[in-house]
Amino acid sequence: MHEKLSFGYLDQLSSKHGDSFYLIDTSRFKNNYFELINAFRKHYPKTLIGYSYKTNYTPYLCSLIDQFGGLAEVVSDMEYDLALKVGVEPSKIIVNGPYKTLGNLKKYFSKGSLVNLDSYNDFELLKQLVESADYQCRVGLRCNFQITDRYISRFGFDVEDESFKGVLDFLRSCERISFEGIHSHFPDRAIQYYNPRARQMLQIAKRIFDTPPKFIDIGGGYFGKMPEFLANQFGSVIPSYADYANSVAKEFSTFYSDLPEDKKPTLIIEPGSAIVADTMFFVVKVIDIKKINGCYIATTSGSKFNLGSFSSTVNMPMAVFVDSDNDSTFYESIDIAGYTCIESDYLFKGYRGVIAKGAYIVFSNIGSYSVVFKPPFILPNVPIIDINSSTEGVVIKNKETFDDIFSTFNFLE
Repeated sequence: MHEKLSFGYLDQLSSKHGDSFYLIDTSRFKNNYFELINAFRKHYPKTLIGYSYKTNYTPYLCSLIDQFGGLAEVVSDMEYDLALKVGVEPSKIIVNGPYKTLGNLKKYFSKGSLVNLDSYNDFELLKQLVESADYQCRVGLRCNFQITDRYISRFGFDVEDESFKGVLDFLRSCERISFEGIHSHFPDRAIQYYNPRARQMLQIAKRIFDTPPKFIDIGGGYFGKMPEFLANQFGSVIPSYADYANSVAKEFSTFYSDLPEDKKPTLIIEPGSAIVADTMFFVVKVIDIKKINGCYIATTSGSKFNLGSFSSTVNMPMAVFVDSDNDSTFYESIDIAGYTCIESDYLFKGYRGVIAKGAYIVFSNIGSYSVVFKPPFILPNVPIIDINSSTEGVVIKNKETFDDIFSTFNFLE
């Protein structure tokens, strides 16, 4: 958890910010960023991080990434505009994703951002643009290839398909296109898939470029740091930053060992969860405890929708903080429920320990796909407070209001 957490600290924050709120440890975020990139640079110095905005686009974090020297990896026009808003130079923005419009592409290319084409539709839009463009279009290709037989990814170009050659020929021949590199992204987080991904990307680059490209981007999908309680629920060993670096960066170092540093491609990695997951906590207050048909249920001021995508399949780590002046009870098993009217809204099933009405429960490792996934369902979202700040906390996201939710609706007069 965090050494600053206590009942008194949480109660003081609650009195000012409400019964539920997020806490964020920005120092941990910084440490994670540099620990990860240094693990890769130990083997392959020419490595950059492109932070995955979709994982957690809290503007404060996006600004920190830019300050650290990282790139912005975005998959929508909304995220692109956010990168510009927080001060990211357009040349430091990587645009990915399967949905792009002609207008969007013109905007990205004309500002000097890098766009990784994902489909033949993207390719056709690019061909339309270059007919009248008076700027260079910085282009990469998202490559699709098989790592295992478990499934077929729906993203990118099949590098073995005959039509792929036509794409390459056009990109190489058009003077308005700067064909800079290749990209891939697969959802497998397990360590055994990373070395095959790196090796195949290196071979593809060798096959389609006469000289090494400017970059090879192997995407994201890395596990972040987590306590043993959470790690044990995934059924596999959770890799460290060093494990990922050994599988990928070492392979790059060996492959380009004969080249001087300035001739080697930049290795880009696109972490989200790996650096942000363990930096956030979600705090809820116990509103009531009831017994139904022999089962104990604690109703809280939060919801499973605040915890992110993993909460549907695992119990997120939690700690209970009770007021020492009030009575509390030890439960062999009690389910922690949310405030919504959804029957399945449980934040934790089968908690064993002391809990009481008025206690605070803190869930950890919820920085990944939590804030960005929370729908405006029943209640607006809660504030985000920097745990490294003063006792009262510095708010880096305000509590959402009625107006925040309904300002886009038209009301009948």
